[in-house]
Formats: sequence, structure tokens, C-alpha cells
Amino acid sequence: MKQLQMLDLSLNNLRGTLDTCLGNLTSLRYVDFTFNFLSGNVTPFIAQLRSIEHLGIAFNRFEGIFQFNILANHSKLKELLIGNMKVETENPPWVASFQLEVLQICDCELNLPTKIPTFLSNQSRLRILDLSGNNLVGKFPSLLLMNNPNLQEVYLFHNSFTGPLELPFDQNHRMDQTKVFSISNNKLLGNLPYNVGFFFPRLETLDVSNNKFDGPIPASIGEMSSLVELFLGSNNFSGNVPDHILNRCFSLQTLMMDNNQLNGTLLSAIRKLRLTGLTASRNNIEGAITDEWCQHELFMLDISHNKFSGSLPSCFKMPAYLFLQGNNFTGMIPELFMSNRSKATAIDFSENKFTGTIPDSVYKLWSLKFLLLAGNHLQGQISSQICQLKLINILDLSKNNFSGSIPACFSNMSFGNVTTPFYITDRAKFGPRPDLAVMQLITKNLYLSYRSDRFQLLSELDLSCNELTGEIPHQLGDLHGLHSLNLSHNHLSGLIPESFQKLENIESLDISYNNLSGQIPFQLQDLHYLAVFNVSYNNLSGKALDKGQFCTFDGSSYKGNPYLTWTNCKSDSSKPPPLPTLLHDDEEEDSEIDFNAFYWSFATFYVMALAALVTLLWMNPHWRRVWFYFAQVCLQKCFGQFLHGLQF
Repeated sequence: MKQLQMLDLSLNNLRGTLDTCLGNLTSLRYVDFTFNFLSGNVTPFIAQLRSIEHLGIAFNRFEGIFQFNILANHSKLKELLIGNMKVETENPPWVASFQLEVLQICDCELNLPTKIPTFLSNQSRLRILDLSGNNLVGKFPSLLLMNNPNLQEVYLFHNSFTGPLELPFDQNHRMDQTKVFSISNNKLLGNLPYNVGFFFPRLETLDVSNNKFDGPIPASIGEMSSLVELFLGSNNFSGNVPDHILNRCFSLQTLMMDNNQLNGTLLSAIRKLRLTGLTASRNNIEGAITDEWCQHELFMLDISHNKFSGSLPSCFKMPAYLFLQGNNFTGMIPELFMSNRSKATAIDFSENKFTGTIPDSVYKLWSLKFLLLAGNHLQGQISSQICQLKLINILDLSKNNFSGSIPACFSNMSFGNVTTPFYITDRAKFGPRPDLAVMQLITKNLYLSYRSDRFQLLSELDLSCNELTGEIPHQLGDLHGLHSLNLSHNHLSGLIPESFQKLENIESLDISYNNLSGQIPFQLQDLHYLAVFNVSYNNLSGKALDKGQFCTFDGSSYKGNPYLTWTNCKSDSSKPPPLPTLLHDDEEEDSEIDFNAFYWSFATFYVMALAALVTLLWMNPHWRRVWFYFAQVCLQKCFGQFLHGLQF
């Protein structure tokens, strides 16, 4: 097929190297191998594509360093996509004969030490520029914007640009075509330019998150009438939530301003906008969720760790991701509120003051994967209806007042037995991921944050710090995908189920502070991924396990079990004996040591030793002279200076 002009094999699972016969396809104008697993050296193939206009080789496993000088004679090249490669654009020197319209160099080792490619200074027709994930350093490259007035999309996120964001201030420079401007995850600081809204009048996506910007949010953002997505999170913006953003941003659908120092309320945003995504966590925002919030059909709402209070209105429509953690919400969780959404994915009401029981409508949210209600005042028995949530990955009901027994039907829930598509976890993609939610979880005794593309790989069941009674259901051993199980601080009794042996992926197992008895099942030594194990303060007996992962656990995992002994494999020492207790005066008489006999025997020995020394010196003149000589030398060394002074 020597006349073939277009070859698109992107987004497959192709492996191996490129066949040499592909070099015969000299008529190719469009080639795309992106997102495969191809290896080998791609340079000889590309060098022969003199007619190429679109070249995509990003995100494979190609070897060696890609030298840009092989493109010096590719005068027709317009679109170039490179990713996950070692790239050298400077050496040896070369001159570009092409004018690119699309350039994407992503997640590469670019020009070590990293710097902006110099050939870009001669490019003036760029529509899409993506240099994300290359750890580029230096000041923000404003010249790229000046030289390419037709830029539509600019992706410079995940680099190390420092200093302020400098934009032209004169009236003759506007980026009228730019729709996406993403500079997140850099080290830019200072105020966001006051004219950012004037400079990008038709912007649809503005992402300046994860930098060090401070001060107020510029009022000119309110002039972006086409703005759909605004990401301001993880900076140091201060002041009240700005009403000026809402003046003309009537197209705004996603507003993310979490991890700042903002004050005030969100009432203006709720009244004037029709948002689908709102995150404002970890600020100082206050207020309540009123009936005005009911007009929104949000996909994601995250207002965790603020100062919200009051009860939840029953008319509020359930988002797919709802995070209210760490506020002062009170009252009961409304039934209607929980039943309004059939595609709910994550609910986090932890660390509030909710009362009552879990609404029955929760059990009808069949798509729910994450339910976190820890740290409230919920009570009652854990209904077996909760097992209808078969897709659940993380269930945290800890720090409440739940009573009764643990439902055995938990074994019918997934808890990690769900395969995540490979393209979510293993493959990169061009552009940012603003749709990712963030969840805070306690894993292995650590409080960590996870993005939604990662916490779907976790699985946890936490029922700790409640009033649960009865035995631990042996059916819990059927949760093969479970990573963390915490049943501590309850009133559970009976034996540790031998079925826990089947928890093959368990990393953290905490059943401390209960009334469990019997021995630790020897079958648990097959849990090869166990990193945290705690059975302290129970009534366990016998000897703890000393093989496999159990060699790494010390006495803190077993203390509070008076009839349980353990061995530290590293030092091969037994359980240390208790420290001796000091005797009171009234107990000294019962001591095993007779101090009167001790004093008399010591005095007798001292007198006998002294008499033997005097007898030896009196009978033997030689030893007597040695003794007096030794005494004279000692006196001279110890008091010689004092005795010498007396002679004068």
C-alpha cells in the first residue's frame, strides 16, 4: 500500500517494534500510534516520512532519545504529538522548516536540564500548545503567547515555572481565540494579573490551581462571559467569595476554589449560577444549605472542612459526589434528600452532628461506592438492608452509637472485588482532569487524600468506636478484595474467625478493645500483605503468631491480653517480664530479702578481710615494705602539691 496516506492505530494494545516494511509507506500524511505499548527505536521510520503532516507517537515505550533534528526537512509537518519519551530539541543544532499548528510534548524528559525548546521562538501559527508534565523551569514563557495570537488551547500544567504570571498590559494584545488556559501545578506566585479577563475575553476554561497565588481574585474574571470552568483551588487567595466573578459569568458550570483562605458565603453563587460542579473545601466559608440550593442539579459538591451549619433541606437533589465532612450540620438526614439521585457514587458526611438513624432511602442508592458517616451521633442497629449496596468499596460508620450485631450479609458487598478499566489507572491523557473528586480517608492509621481515579482502587470497612455486640461474622472472610478492616472499640465477643485467612488482600486489621477470647488463628500467617495488625486489649490467650508478616509486629499489637504471649522474631526474645514493683513500708517485712541478716554478714566479711591483711603485713617484712612504699606513692600522687607547699 505505497499510496496509503492515513494510518491511525491509536488507543489499542499493540506491542513489539515497528516493522521495517513501514518505511516503504512514503506517501503517508497522517500517522498516529499514540496510546499503545510499542517499543524499539522509532527514529528510522520517522526520518523517511517527508510528506507527513500529522505525527502522533505519544505514550508508548519507544527507546532512546528522540532527536528533533530528524524533522528539519519535514516542511509539511503541522501536528506533532510526543509523550512519555526522552526528547532533545537543541543538540545537534538544526533549523525548523515547518510551521506547526498543534504541538503536544507531554510527560517527557525534555532537554535536560529542562528548558523551553528554542525552535518555538520561530513558531507563529500554533493553535494548540501542550508542554505539560515536563518539569520545565524558569519564568512563565509569555513570549509564546505573544508570538502565537491564534492559540486556542494552552496546557502548561505540571511544570516548575516560578515567579509571577506576567501578561501584556497594553490594549493592543488580546488572545481573542484562546478557549483553554491551564497553568496548574507550577510554582507561580503573587497576585493573579488584574487584566486576566481582558487578555482572555473568550476563555472557556481557566485553571490556575495548585500554585502560590495570593491576594484577592481579580474582578476582571467577571468579564469572561464564555467561561464554563474556573479552577482556583490550592492557592492562597483571600477575602470574601467574590461576587464580581458572577457578574457576567452566566455560562459558568464548574467552580473549584478549595484550599484557599476565602470567607463569606456562597449564596450569590447559588442564586446567580447554574452550576454542575462546586468545590470550596478547606476555607472559612459559612452559612447553610437552604432551599435555594434545590434549583441546582450538581454532579459534584464539596464544601467539606468549612463552617457550614444547620440541617439539610429535603428538596436538595443528590449529587453523584457529595462531601460535607468537617462542618457543623445538625438534625436528621432527610429521606427525600437521599432518594433524589439514582446515580450517587460517593457520600461523605463525616465529622458533623447528624442524629437519628441511616435513612432507608440510602439503601436504594444501588450505584453507591463510598459511604462515610463517621464521627456523628447516629444510632440504632445497622440494618441488613445496607447489603443492598453491592457496589460499595468503602463503608465507614465509625465513631457513632450504632448497636446490635454486625450483619453477616456484608459478604454480599464488593469491597474491592471490582475490576477498574485499564484506561483509568494505567493510561495518561492529554489535558487536565478537572472532573476528579478528592476524598480524605484513614488508611493504615494515616489520614490521606485520594483522587477519585485512585480511591476507587481502595476498599475499607470501618465499624470502630460504636456499641456493637455479638460475634464477628465468619462471612467477613469472604471479602477477598478488602484492604482495611477496623472493628476496634466495640463490645464484640467470641473467637477471631479462622475465615480471616481468606482476606488475601488485607493490609490493615484492627480488632482491638473488644471482648474477644481464644487464640489467634494460625491460619492468619498466610496474610502476606498485612502491614497493620492490632488485637490489643481483649481476652486472648496462647501464643501469638511468629511467622510471615507477624514477625514485624511488636508488643503494641498484643498488649492488654494478660494470657497472651508473643515473640519478637527480629531479636528472638520472649515477652519482657513486668517491671518490679516498689514495696511499701508495710510490705517490707514480707520481702524475700532479710536485710538484718544482709547487714550482719557484710560487717563480718569486712572485719575478717581487714584482720587477714594486718596479719599478713605483721608476719612478712617484705610485703610490709611493699605496702608502705605503695602508700607513700599514693600519697605523693594525690597530695603531692599540697605537701610540697607545706615545706616552704
